[in-house]
Amino acid sequence: MPKPERRLTARAKRRIGGFREGWRISPRGFRMNFLFWLGQKEVKVSLEAAGDNVLRVSVGDRSYDVSAEFIGQEEILLNVDGRIFNVIVHSNSLSHSVFVNGRLFRVEKRSALKILREDKGRQKKRDVRISMPGRVVQVLAAPGDEVQEGQPILVLEAMKMQNEIKAPQAGQIARICFRAGDYVEASSVLFTVE
Repeated sequence: MPKPERRLTARAKRRIGGFREGWRISPRGFRMNFLFWLGQKEVKVSLEAAGDNVLRVSVGDRSYDVSAEFIGQEEILLNVDGRIFNVIVHSNSLSHSVFVNGRLFRVEKRSALKILREDKGRQKKRDVRISMPGRVVQVLAAPGDEVQEGQPILVLEAMKMQNEIKAPQAGQIARICFRAGDYVEASSVLFTVE
């Protein structure tokens, strides 16, 4: 039986229309697929060897022949079908600030698995846990109550401070695991919203 991560990955690939991210080796050379978000727009990008120091870059249904000259660690001169672009890329993890001829573009890279988990998290129940031990001071909702995202569900005292614990999403309270006065261990589920 396949591991849950492999099943999730297979479903995630179907979710993005069979577009498979990552390197592919073929008789013609390599191929690499990416899935990016430019603002709220999903952008599929493929790179394929097209000759000496030339890549064929496909963005959506358009293709370009691209060569690059690296000027510095973050600066590149790109020749895209004969047009020259000065590109500076500042990256941290999966987020990139890309300056093309001085114009800023913010690009985010998300894996197919992350997309699937985000979709699943928005549609399913969510357990709300506490990261440190504390005492429940007040319960503000009951199982069956309809709640809005950000609505306080209970008040918890930890390290002599009272904190409102809020609903992470709109939905219905499925369960509340503690009553006022109860002590709560770290990592305990406080309540569930579905």
